Amino acid sequence: MRKSNIRQSHSRKPEKSSYNLFVLRVNCFLHTHFFVTNLVDAFSPKDIVRAYQKRGTMENYIKEAKNGFYMDKMNSHSFQVNEAKMMLSLLAYNLTNWLRTLCFPEKQTSMQIETIRTRIIKVASKLVKSGRSLYFKLSSSFVYQKFFWEVLQRIQRLKLE
Repeated sequence: MRKSNIRQSHSRKPEKSSYNLFVLRVNCFLHTHFFVTNLVDAFSPKDIVRAYQKRGTMENYIKEAKNGFYMDKMNSHSFQVNEAKMMLSLLAYNLTNWLRTLCFPEKQTSMQIETIRTRIIKVASKLVKSGRSLYFKLSSSFVYQKFFWEVLQRIQRLKLE
């Protein structure tokens, strides 16, 4: 392997190493991040950190889709069946993200898919018809009742054009 420099965010003298290692010390939270890369000569340390942070964010989105909608479980041997299941799962994922973005209170916009499913979708309720109206009757022991009704009211206020 060729030798390269160890770069740090501080202005210290670089040390020699047999790996392409970029060390970033974030002093405000006392975290140390190590980036092993061959991009040290081509890009600045800030650009390398930004690129790896975006990659980590995308990996979190993929993990959320896999865990929340079971995209990693393809039960059929038929490509068309698996493709249809994947497309429906992606549609559900996108609809859930739109719901989270447009209708959730600011503090809850970072909820995971499983939490959203528990608090909004897996709700024991009764649909009661009274005259010309339909009503939801939620269980009196439903813990997230306030959150459920707040999201439902925000959905009703959406203007689709």
